[in-house]
Amino acid sequence: MNNKTIWLPLLLIVLVATAHGAEPTPAAVVVAFNKSISDRKLDTALAMLANGSMQYTLRAAHAGATTGADSMTSDLKNHWRTVGPVLFGATKSYDRVATVEQTHAECDLATVWARIASKTVERNGKQRSDQFSEVYLLVRSGKQWQIGAIAGNRGTDSLAVEGPDAR
Repeated sequence: MNNKTIWLPLLLIVLVATAHGAEPTPAAVVVAFNKSISDRKLDTALAMLANGSMQYTLRAAHAGATTGADSMTSDLKNHWRTVGPVLFGATKSYDRVATVEQTHAECDLATVWARIASKTVERNGKQRSDQFSEVYLLVRSGKQWQIGAIAGNRGTDSLAVEGPDAR
């Protein structure tokens, strides 16, 4: 029996097992979530959020907006169900690029620190870019990772986003 006879079937088994059992990593889920927001695919983004997931909001993202004084947390799915349509309606484009800086996964829990670079083009042509960090807490749900919480250090920008009626 030669080496090719042994290694070829073994290699095929490994390749097939890898292809069928490969799940996106926690970092890949974070990148895909942000890309879905950029692509305005809200349903795709929402599918990456675990039931009961939380948004931690330390300060308002936009001038003139307020955060609840009694709590810095909110339901993450409802957050994006509210923010998404307003954001998509008020902007020509909103791009979020997540650069993963650190990932730690242990059993069914993972954290991903990412640097977010965003570029917003409002309907009136105003543009702005921002950079901030976000930390994602992911939980394994079955065979996939889902985002369980997001917290970030995004500051309040000086430009108020105009509503969809300002077109």
